[in-house]
Amino acid sequence: MLWFCLLLACANARWNKVPYRNTNPYNVWHSHRKSQVSQDIVRSNQIAVFSPLMNFDTDADPVSESRYRWIARVVHSRTSTIPHVCTASCISERIFVTAAACVSRLKVSYTTVIYQYDRIPVIAFVIPANGSRQGFDDIGFIVVDTDGPRNWDTILMFDTTNRTDNEFRWFSNIFDTDTIEHKVIGYSVPKVLSKISEIDKQYHLTELPVVVNLDLCPSILPFKETASAYRVPCYMSCALREFHAGKSVCKNYHGVEGGALFNIETNKLLGVATWGANSQALPVGFAVPNSENFFRNYACARRIRDNGEPLPLAGHYQSLCSN
Repeated sequence: MLWFCLLLACANARWNKVPYRNTNPYNVWHSHRKSQVSQDIVRSNQIAVFSPLMNFDTDADPVSESRYRWIARVVHSRTSTIPHVCTASCISERIFVTAAACVSRLKVSYTTVIYQYDRIPVIAFVIPANGSRQGFDDIGFIVVDTDGPRNWDTILMFDTTNRTDNEFRWFSNIFDTDTIEHKVIGYSVPKVLSKISEIDKQYHLTELPVVVNLDLCPSILPFKETASAYRVPCYMSCALREFHAGKSVCKNYHGVEGGALFNIETNKLLGVATWGANSQALPVGFAVPNSENFFRNYACARRIRDNGEPLPLAGHYQSLCSN
């Protein structure tokens, strides 16, 4: 099966457009390529529901942006800091990664990335055309405009192994410990303020030490009839045995769309937060940047960044990545 990159409308293009979804509040559009549900989200003939994250935390620690200079905010405005939509991480010059579900509901012409206190316009999004169910395993790319000379602080990515199967056996072979070796970081509001209007929310950068494990979600999430479908990479503030023992640390939570999950020792990006149950402190799922989709779309994002066309015509960016 061929794999393609799906490019959302660039700021200067005049595309033939079809609605992405009728209920989308941002009136987003995408190209004509049709998404296909891949085999890795159907497990034991059970279909799981992967809910979007609501960008709140419970007892996470505030942290200075100067400590993580590669972190960024994505806002759906060219002039304001609202609405804040998700967190992003800079992995290369002018290229950021976040949850694909975040950028799939935005318009390029309205979107900016706030990076190191500067606002940078976006020129293109890249997301998988044949993505996973509700984007649980999908990483989106944001390509920003050039704004003159700058030092691009970036985070290195997980590079221990590429994927060898669709059931995450490769993941369980590496991450089979209950010790805290990772942190998740992103822009959030305290849970007690998560229900107030968006215009009144003040997002701050927060972090939380977490356990990474393949057994967290199927063992803890309250969907026993489809538990095996949730055997995917997840993180939580405590180990499974601590959760069953009722430890108070398990009440801590960090559920931020696009949140960056990184290894404390290597400082490498292990994953991007993509989904979770938002009603209480439960595990959060993330996508690991080592899939075939990820590498193909990363190559596409680099072609767009390196393209020298100042005012691309309709379809130009797609032509860079059609193969």
